[in-house]
Amino acid sequence: MILGDIRNLDQEKHLYPSAVRRGLEYIMLHQLEDAPPGKYELESEEMFAIVQEYTTMPICGQQYESHYSYIDIQYLVSGMERIGWKRYDESLKISVNRLCEDDIQFYEDGFSLSETDKLSGKESWQREGSDLIMEPGLFAVFFPTDLHRPCGHVHRESRIRKIVIKIHRSLFMI
Repeated sequence: MILGDIRNLDQEKHLYPSAVRRGLEYIMLHQLEDAPPGKYELESEEMFAIVQEYTTMPICGQQYESHYSYIDIQYLVSGMERIGWKRYDESLKISVNRLCEDDIQFYEDGFSLSETDKLSGKESWQREGSDLIMEPGLFAVFFPTDLHRPCGHVHRESRIRKIVIKIHRSLFMI
């Protein structure tokens, strides 16, 4: 996972993989912030943008998701959003697998400790991941092993505008 601020792109772009750099530069150069909601092709089906508008929801009850074929750049244009993040763990149970149809799978909310974890004193914060508080100008890059839970409230319901760049894994040689 990468967290960054698009206002620092000129100084930091040399640190990002080429495909991520191209996606972020596309956002800046093509004024997608003002585009109507919908899908926009950047590099055929290998890289495209989705402009979204929605209202955030309480984080409880939402499920983590991941993708196999596409890496996400989630860039917040307006509003505030909480995105949960955690690393993939083989003990997680998949609740919905739509990788073949939509390149997305969801994970069960519950997470039970194994006997080994209980004995080792593994704390819940070590298992549950982190929350990213997204403000306008920030972006997060989620790779296939980065489970993420977008659309969450920060303090209260917020209307947000977001651009999601989907980058096919073939552009990363993964």
